[in-house]
Amino acid sequence: MQKWMLVLAMSALMVGLLAACGGESKTTDGNTGAAEGAAEDAASGNENAASEKTDEANGAVPDESEDAAEPSFRSVTTLAGTVDIPAHPQRIVLTYDDDVDHFMALGLKPVAAPLYARTDNINGYLPYLADQLEGMETFPLSANLEPILSANPDLLVAGYHHREALAELQKIAPTVYFDWVVDWRETHLEMGRVLNLEEKAQANVDAFNAEVETTKADLAEKIGDDPVAFIRVRQNGLELYGGPGTGSSASFILYDLLGLTPVKDAATDTWGGPYSLESFTQSEAEHLFLLIQENEENLALVDEMLANELYQNVPAIQKGQVYKVHSYPWERGGPIAFTEGMKEIREMVQP
Repeated sequence: MQKWMLVLAMSALMVGLLAACGGESKTTDGNTGAAEGAAEDAASGNENAASEKTDEANGAVPDESEDAAEPSFRSVTTLAGTVDIPAHPQRIVLTYDDDVDHFMALGLKPVAAPLYARTDNINGYLPYLADQLEGMETFPLSANLEPILSANPDLLVAGYHHREALAELQKIAPTVYFDWVVDWRETHLEMGRVLNLEEKAQANVDAFNAEVETTKADLAEKIGDDPVAFIRVRQNGLELYGGPGTGSSASFILYDLLGLTPVKDAATDTWGGPYSLESFTQSEAEHLFLLIQENEENLALVDEMLANELYQNVPAIQKGQVYKVHSYPWERGGPIAFTEGMKEIREMVQP
């Protein structure tokens, strides 16, 4: 009997020990799992943090500043003063027809501009841009601002005809002003700055400069140091243009840019002036550029000059080296007219 009691006591003791061991094992396994989970979470967090740093280094993480909207207006300063203009104007109105060339070269087609009224106009447009200007409104060049107001501009570009009306134009729409200078490149680069198109403006100037160098080299062989004259036929009379530095587009092209030699009669301190037919008969010009304001009287005068024996002593007429030119670029223009003008000079002057 005592043996059985001893066996039962030992059995109970073993069961208690086993139970204790089992509970201890479960606790240890639970701690191990938690530790492993924490380690995995930490590792994952480290990887995510490292990934975010890599993305930031590569620029993949969006910058809050990139979401900011582009300003609708830009503050610019021209000779008209400082004004806020649209960042991307949609209805540009010009008040000076020369500026049409500049803006088309910059890729900006105006919605309205002054009527080009000379005899070579095409539907009131500059002839060399007529096909590209189709649909653009035109209005007479005058002090009347009603046509400008009616065009509903969001940007006005004033020329020298309206330099005294800038305050009135500002009441219609934000207005900028560009002055006319004989070297159109200065004006064009200023337009590029104001309109945030500096690279395009510089590219236009660079293209023109390249054409100048090509034409200069070409004429050095064809004309050399031979005396050159530029004459405008106007009001049934002649006007001889001045030499280098005298301020006209014609002298700028022939003498300042291309380095040609003017005739001795060419003025040195003014754009030029009247030139009598008697003086013309004594001209030493080997090459003659003629700008004709086309009407019947002027055309008849040119026909007489080229056919009458009185003028056959002029070397340019003797040799058939007379070149009839258009108003653009010989009186004014922008990058398109001047660049094409260089090509035309090379074509018209033959050895």
